[in-house]
Amino acid sequence: MSQRWIVLAVVLLVGVPSTLYARWIKDKVSLETKEVGSVEFSHFNHLEAIGKNCPACHNAIYHIVTKNNPDFTMKEMEQGKACGACHNGSRAFSVKENCDTCHGNGDVAYETDAGKATFSHKIHTAAFSCDACHPATFKAKKGGNKKASMEQMEKGASCGACHDGSTAFSVKDDNFCGKCHEM
Repeated sequence: MSQRWIVLAVVLLVGVPSTLYARWIKDKVSLETKEVGSVEFSHFNHLEAIGKNCPACHNAIYHIVTKNNPDFTMKEMEQGKACGACHNGSRAFSVKENCDTCHGNGDVAYETDAGKATFSHKIHTAAFSCDACHPATFKAKKGGNKKASMEQMEKGASCGACHDGSTAFSVKDDNFCGKCHEM
């Protein structure tokens, strides 16, 4: 067999399936959850970690057709379902910690009765764990919380639960308005 035929055979056996494989898989997939809204999932990160073993998750844990996947709660994941099958603290980081790895921790901008305000997850998660606020004070879902007025916060609602002058600066203190509100 000539060298050209060997090269062609290698290209056909290795190159074509690799190209088709790479085109077929969408890297970033948005998983919708009832509790916390959208979670971004990277196929490429996970495929690298598990050695390109798609059946490790499909169809054992997740159905290949997204709409056929059942919803899972964080509690169920902590019990080993869905992401928790691998993210259990021994095989991969636990779903009980490192929340921002999957859920993000960006700024949240919103309108209030006192003007535009911005909440920084980065600042708050540097000092507190996610469960300090979620789910007791705030549902971890975009649009899942009722807006609180400054008057309500001054009485301990919403941000006022911690921004009471003891745990953190008080929402009543005019010297700190610019920490959250556009001035």
